[in-house]
Amino acid sequence: MHKAELQNLLDYVAIRQLNAKYNRYADQADGESYSSLFTEDAQFHIVGEGTYIGREQIAARCNATTTAVHVTTEPELDISGDTAQQRVRMLTVLQDGEGTRNEFVASGWYIDELKRTAEGWRYHHRRVELDLDINMVLEKVK
Repeated sequence: MHKAELQNLLDYVAIRQLNAKYNRYADQADGESYSSLFTEDAQFHIVGEGTYIGREQIAARCNATTTAVHVTTEPELDISGDTAQQRVRMLTVLQDGEGTRNEFVASGWYIDELKRTAEGWRYHHRRVELDLDINMVLEKVK
C-alpha cells in the first residue's frame, strides 16, 4: 500500500469518527463539544431555517434541541490533501422523553466541506437539506 493510499484510509476513518461524535454530541445537546467539531469560522446552514456562523452560534443551536436522535449513513467522501467534500444521508428521530417511543422527524442530507486542522478534521461548511418541509420539522421538535 502506498503512503497516499494509507493516508486516505486514515482520513476516511477520522472523518467517520467526526460524524459519529457529531451525532452523539447533538443527541446529548452538548453544544460545547458539538461546536468543537467545527472550525472557528464555520458556517452551519439549515436550508429554510437559517445559517449559524462560528462556534458560539453553532453551540447555541445545538443546545436548543434536546430530544432528537441523529443517525447518519456511510459518507461519500472526496478527500484532497487538507480538505474534503462529504455527502451523507441523515435521519432524525424524536424521543418522547419517557423512554416509551420514538417518532420519525426528518430525513435529508448533510453536504459538507471539511478541513484538516491542528485539532483534526473539522466541518468548515455544513449544509442540511431536508426531504420534508422545514416548518413541519420545526413544529415537531419544539
